[in-house]
Amino acid sequence: MSTIIIALLIAVAAVLGIRQYIKQKGSCGDCSCACPVKEEMKHAKK
Repeated sequence: MSTIIIALLIAVAAVLGIRQYIKQKGSCGDCSCACPVKEEMKHAKK
């Protein structure tokens, strides 16, 4: 039973780590340049 719990914890940590890596790699807010994608994101949030 403990093996299953440990495997689930590792799987959850791996998924969360991959999600965080993907979000950081494709984040469009880390620079102050003006681009069409950033403008669309600003209008979509309003």
